[in-house]
Amino acid sequence: MKKNIKYTFLTLLLSGLVITGCEQWIDTDINIDPDVPSEVPMDLLMPSMQVSLAYHIGGNRAVKTTAIFVQQLNGVSRNSYSEANYILAATDVDDFWRRMYYQGMMDAVKIIEMAGEKDSPHYSGVAKVLMAVSLGTMTNLFGDMPYSEAFQGSEGILTPAYDSQQEIYTAINILLSEAITELQSTENVLDLEGDLIYDGDIDSWIRAAYSLRARYALYLGEYTNALSYITDAFQPGENLKVDFGSENNQANPIYQYNSISAWGVDIVMCSTFIDILNASSDPRLPFYADLSGGIYMGSTPGSEEDGVSDLGDYNDSPEAPVLFSSYAEMKFIEAECLLRTSASADDAADAYIEAVESSVDYVTGGADNEAWLDANIRIEDGTSISIEKIIGQKYIAMYSTVVPYDDFRRTGFPVLTPVPGAGDIPQRFPYPQTEISYNSANVPTITNLTQPLWIFN
Repeated sequence: MKKNIKYTFLTLLLSGLVITGCEQWIDTDINIDPDVPSEVPMDLLMPSMQVSLAYHIGGNRAVKTTAIFVQQLNGVSRNSYSEANYILAATDVDDFWRRMYYQGMMDAVKIIEMAGEKDSPHYSGVAKVLMAVSLGTMTNLFGDMPYSEAFQGSEGILTPAYDSQQEIYTAINILLSEAITELQSTENVLDLEGDLIYDGDIDSWIRAAYSLRARYALYLGEYTNALSYITDAFQPGENLKVDFGSENNQANPIYQYNSISAWGVDIVMCSTFIDILNASSDPRLPFYADLSGGIYMGSTPGSEEDGVSDLGDYNDSPEAPVLFSSYAEMKFIEAECLLRTSASADDAADAYIEAVESSVDYVTGGADNEAWLDANIRIEDGTSISIEKIIGQKYIAMYSTVVPYDDFRRTGFPVLTPVPGAGDIPQRFPYPQTEISYNSANVPTITNLTQPLWIFN
C-alpha cells in the first residue's frame, strides 16, 4: 500500500500579493503561474505533517534526551554527555521547538482549516489526533506553551500568549473529542488521501483517538475515564506509528542522528536499562541493544564510558518505525487504572500480562517466547501485582518513546539513582532561546529544570 514512499519534507512557502491604491489597474492575474498551485492540497500536507511530527517527536530531542534522563541511554560525548549530566540549555531545544511549531503543527492547522472549507471532516479528524499528541508531547516537556494565539502570524500575533498546562490539556481533550466526531461523519466530500499511517482507514484513526484520550486521562488521574476510553481504543496488534525508509534521507531519526553523524556516535545503551533486561534474560534485549564483546553491557549514567552496547535495530536502523502509542500501552494503562480504582486486582494482573505479551510479540516480531513469559510474567496475580511492577514493565515496553519519562515523573518508577554531583533528574525542558529573545514578555519564568510541571506535581 505504501511502497516506495519518499519521506521528503514538503516545505512549501506560500505567499500572496495584495495590490491596492494607484496600482489597482494592474491585472491581478499577471504574476500567477498556472503550473504552480496557490494552495498546497491536503493529500500533500498530510504525509508532510505525519513524517515531520514523527521525526521530531521520535528523534534527537524528545526521545533521545528523555531516554538519557530515565537512563535507558547514556550520552558519552558532545551535547549528549551534557544531557546525561542534566545540562540542557535554552539553545539546545530551539530547533525542536521551532520545527514542531513551524512544520508539523502548522501543517495540522492548515489541514484543519482547509478541511472545514472543503467539507472533508476526515482530514480534519486525523489532523486533530496528531495535533493532540503533539500538544501532549510538548506540554509534558515544557509546561505552559502558546496555543490559542499560536499559528496566527498572518493576523499580526507574532508574540503569542502562553496557555497554562491545564488549558493545554483541556484543548487536547477537545481536539480528540472533535476528531472522533469528525472521523465518524458520513458526510465527507474528499476521501482521505496521503495517509502514511493507516492508509485512510478511518476506524483505525478513531481507535487511535480513543487511545490518546486514555493516555491523557491517566495523566490527569481520571482513571475511570481512562478505562472507558480503552474500550474503544487499540485492539491486539494495533498501534500508532510512522514507518521510515531504507535510504538515508528517508531513515528513522535516531538512526540518522546516531549513524550518519559526522561526529560519530555519542549515545550508547545505559547500564541501568541493560542491567534490568539482563537480570531476567528479557527477549527484547537483542532488539534493543547490540552485543559488545559477546555480552550486553551498558555505560554508567553520566560517564564517558564507551565501548559498550550500541543501540539495536529496534530504533537504530533505517526502517525502524517511530511509535507514538500501542495496544501494549493501553493494557498497561488498564492495569494501572484497575489497580488504582480497586476495581479488581486480578483483572489488573491479567491486563499487565497481556501488555507484556503484546510488547514482546511486537518487539521480537512474533518469536516464540512462551517459556520466558511463563517464568517471568504470567506468574503475577491479584495478590502480587503492584503499580511498581506495572510501570517497571511499561518502562521496558515503551522504550524509544517519551512515555517512560512521563511515567517516571508521574509515579517515581522505576526508582533511579541520579548521577552523582549532577543534581536531581530534570523534570522538564527549558524554554527555547528564540522564545526568550523574541517573546520574552510571555515566556514563563522557571528557576531550574527540577521545577515540576503541573501535570506531574
